[in-house]
Amino acid sequence: MAEIIWRRATAADLSRIVEIYNQAVIHGIATDDDKQQTVASRQRWFNSFDNHHPLLVIEKGGQVVGWVGLPTFWPHPNFSQSAEISLYIDNHFQHQHLGTATLHFIDRQAPQLGIKTIVAYIYERNQPSQQLFKQNDYHYAGELTNISHIRGEFRSLETYLKNF
Repeated sequence: MAEIIWRRATAADLSRIVEIYNQAVIHGIATDDDKQQTVASRQRWFNSFDNHHPLLVIEKGGQVVGWVGLPTFWPHPNFSQSAEISLYIDNHFQHQHLGTATLHFIDRQAPQLGIKTIVAYIYERNQPSQQLFKQNDYHYAGELTNISHIRGEFRSLETYLKNF
């Protein structure tokens, strides 16, 4: 089995990150976007990550197969020890336990990054992601009912938390 490596994303990784993200856009249950993104449209988002709130790529067999971001949860200094989590795995590499391995890796990294709480927002139809986070000790914290309007319908977000 090929080794899994997590490393900080570089500018050269952005096109692959967008490609993986767009797979989820097409699928329609995991993102806020209903249109595919471009490298240019994701540049500001990419630039928002830093050493405290990093964007990491997941490599297996020498290729980028996914990514995980820990962006700032809320732009107020009192929330600096909290992060949101976004995790996307290439469709061809799903069901290989990469999500679980990545969440275990993040568990080990969070204290070193000064992160005390991680928040996951998962759409109500995205049962696989909800199961992944539950199985990795994130607890259900509530629902943001009909909070977004995607593809002509209102959608709800389930909120999951983990404290370190």
